[in-house]
Amino acid sequence: MTITFPRPLPEDIEFHVTRFEPERAVAASRSRNRVGNHSQVADPAWVVELTSLPLRYAGRMKTEAWVQSLRGGLRTALYWHRLSCYPAAHPGDGGVAVDPGNLVSVADGNVLSVNSVNAGLTLTPGDLIGIEATHRAVGMVTEVSGTGTSRSITIEPEPPTDVAVPGAVIRFVKPTLVMRLVPGSLSTPEVRTGFWTVNFTLRESR
Repeated sequence: MTITFPRPLPEDIEFHVTRFEPERAVAASRSRNRVGNHSQVADPAWVVELTSLPLRYAGRMKTEAWVQSLRGGLRTALYWHRLSCYPAAHPGDGGVAVDPGNLVSVADGNVLSVNSVNAGLTLTPGDLIGIEATHRAVGMVTEVSGTGTSRSITIEPEPPTDVAVPGAVIRFVKPTLVMRLVPGSLSTPEVRTGFWTVNFTLRESR
């Protein structure tokens, strides 16, 4: 079978997510009178740290082969957070959340005006949504309002301006990121006799 990239995680290997959060590059400096100056020096990027469940040797090598196929980050992976595939109000199969929305406009960098959603859609803070245009982005819902087929959704981190464009597709089920392996993050410790874990880190990319 031909391998294509971005490449999804192996479906038959279970992973424990030890960290999944947006990494912000914020510089802080102190000045007189206890005033702190903070500035964002780079765009935020999602980072996920993954640890497989303990594997026999064959499973370890199969999983390591998947990681090695990314060539240290030269090739890309597809990642969706398996614990947040669906909105909290629509667990299991997503229900009405399967229907995507359409991005109309963006205010203040992170307040999305979305229409064409299913009228039964319920979003709550902590849900993840995906934005798809020429590239992909994922945001965590911090506030939501609206009824019928329109919603105003505030997310963090603020999405890239070339992704959050009018007409972008808003997905509420399996919001997916293109990510790259963080060089040097792969490790395969033997956690008990005859069993190994495969640990690595992915960072949002394009």
